Amino acid sequence: MSGTSADGVDAACCRLSGGGRSLRCAVLGVASRPYANALAGALRRPEELTAPAVARLSVEIATAFAAAAVDATEAAGAALAEVALIGSHGQTVWHDPRGERGGIRCTLQIGEAAEIAERTGVPVWHDFRPADVAAGGEGAPLVPYVDHALFTLADRWTVCLNLGGIANVTILPPGAEAADVVAFDTGPGNMVLDALAERLLGVTHDRDGAAGAAGTADPARLAAALSDPYFSLPAPKSTGRERFGSGWTERVFGPLAGLGEEAARGRLATAAAVTVESVARALEGAAGTSPVPDRARVLVSGGGRRNRALMDALASRLAPREVLPIDAAGIDGDHKEAIAFAILAYESALGRAVALPGATGARHPALLGKLALPPPMGNARTG
Repeated sequence: MSGTSADGVDAACCRLSGGGRSLRCAVLGVASRPYANALAGALRRPEELTAPAVARLSVEIATAFAAAAVDATEAAGAALAEVALIGSHGQTVWHDPRGERGGIRCTLQIGEAAEIAERTGVPVWHDFRPADVAAGGEGAPLVPYVDHALFTLADRWTVCLNLGGIANVTILPPGAEAADVVAFDTGPGNMVLDALAERLLGVTHDRDGAAGAAGTADPARLAAALSDPYFSLPAPKSTGRERFGSGWTERVFGPLAGLGEEAARGRLATAAAVTVESVARALEGAAGTSPVPDRARVLVSGGGRRNRALMDALASRLAPREVLPIDAAGIDGDHKEAIAFAILAYESALGRAVALPGATGARHPALLGKLALPPPMGNARTG
């Protein structure tokens, strides 16, 4: 899995059995591989990519994905010959499921699956999102199927909040059936924070949120950011770098050149407040969904859960709801989405529809993904 932060690949080696609410998942090993700086930089400016660049990047990404799969398998103490299937989300370079930018509903994830299959000798289930878009859906979020299977409680509301480049929520009422699940992207998670940290601090991210925590949010900029129409759109909805990327960041937080230390901290504090407030309003019903009761637990995954200042601000704003890292529920929060795509590949390969219309808005549950086959036995290229 690689998300909208475009910072690298996370992989998980899992043993799976059962299915649906009877799913059993044992995580045997995990691994992460960062993207090279040039690769990450190109992926963070998708609007500038040419067709030759997309073709080249697709193979580069596949190489990183294959290496991460090997690393996770080795971490599990297993051999690739024991692996039945690889699930590959790929790297999103364009996501326009409503056709707002190009006039055609579309989504594009790259990371050539044939290359992964060639390098590992393992079948690869990939390209999950287009089938849901074809069925009238957003193509995202897809992880709610997994959230429903793993985290639904009989007697308490649960919110699964992923703080990746984009933040998204899965809302699970007590004893929820699949049709009861509501999920959507709330807006930027770490994407804007990381972009500002790079521009203003010269680092990839604001470690622990320290610089932002030392600053004061600007109410006018915060209000301007939250006036973006996306935040009031009804769910289901999804978004990405196309909307909240460099152009949006410059418009809302610019000018960024030559800012002093105090102003830089203020920009980071404001960006963190955008994430916190958009999540809070989403749980309060801003997207047209029922408000989440006070007794709910909020399980946080993704890199944002390591931002102490962001977590403290969420806990304060969402109180009295309990805000916890998802690790407290027995899942590695750094690799939750990699684990999820292992599960989605497994379930899809068994013919189960894993896209939930309540999360994506599709006309019907879609059968997701495509299969890339490995070379004949013994002919896989490794390394």
